[in-house]
Amino acid sequence: MEDTASACLFSFGVISDIQYADIDNRLNSTKTHTRYYRNAVALLTKAIDYWNSDVSAMRPDFVMQLGDIIDGFNNEGGKSQSLRSLRVILNQFDRLPCTVHHALGNHEFYNFNRVEIMNSRLFSGVQFETTPRDSKCECFPDLIQPNEFSAEGLASYYHFSPAPGFRFVVLDTFNESIIGHVEKCPINQQSLHRVRTVNKNDDLESPAGLKVSEKRFLAYNGGLGEKQLEWLEDVLQGACSTKEKVILFGHVSIYPVNGDHTCLLWDYPKVDKMLRAFPCVVAAFAGHTHNYAHTIDASSGIHFVTLPGIVEVPPGSNGFGTILVYADKLVLHGVGQMGSLEMIFA
Repeated sequence: MEDTASACLFSFGVISDIQYADIDNRLNSTKTHTRYYRNAVALLTKAIDYWNSDVSAMRPDFVMQLGDIIDGFNNEGGKSQSLRSLRVILNQFDRLPCTVHHALGNHEFYNFNRVEIMNSRLFSGVQFETTPRDSKCECFPDLIQPNEFSAEGLASYYHFSPAPGFRFVVLDTFNESIIGHVEKCPINQQSLHRVRTVNKNDDLESPAGLKVSEKRFLAYNGGLGEKQLEWLEDVLQGACSTKEKVILFGHVSIYPVNGDHTCLLWDYPKVDKMLRAFPCVVAAFAGHTHNYAHTIDASSGIHFVTLPGIVEVPPGSNGFGTILVYADKLVLHGVGQMGSLEMIFA
């Protein structure tokens, strides 16, 4: 593995599922892992210290935070508690001298509605290339008249070029979802119907009794939806025509990494088919699973990576990384539960 940055074009940090809350440790919903809620901010602090250190090769040009920045338990203390916890985490990110891009996770929507998110720092796409939001979405009050210059009028997904020859795409994997839209919104109702058609469990977060191909239809997952898929296809066409390499980011995985179908995009078959048609796509990163994993699609050669969940990393370890970008590969330098990896472009 390349250890120097002599030919490095740029670098970026990756971290996910911080899920900070000022509460005691407890098991996750399946009783399989302990979540260290208060320790999460300590691990983030160490990650920021590392990125700010004198190890110049590891100083990222920007950071990709892939969602679930605070935990849904904050909502039990009301909006004020959610905002306090968010401020604690953003204060740490503010110590970085570079841009932080935020993907939206399910826990963001447990704490805030879509209007609040789009008018907050969690929507980092306002200064980048996006598109008008889906007209089907009725989460925004009638009194808000969105226009192309307001966050309310923008879609929650975007793309940018960090350097010549590269295109980064930040997806909203809850653009179609139950939790990502208020109950009156048609997208919420359509999403609920979509999940209930497949998942007959009373608890829609349970995959009990579902076939492997059905396990993704859970309430804590979501989909891109037709409008975002059309937008993504246009972005990929443009990138391929200008010979840019594309890297995708989102909270929910767009591919069943290591066979995981329970933390998977609802419409992943459509995304999978699309990506195979565009050889400019080289990698995709996600959170949500809380497990570091990597796989290469045999047909397309695309690298798919899921990141550790900081909230489930015990004291004494960590789970973030820095990715050095070269003309022909990505080199991930992981810390703690984040593996180190060289990803050669196909």
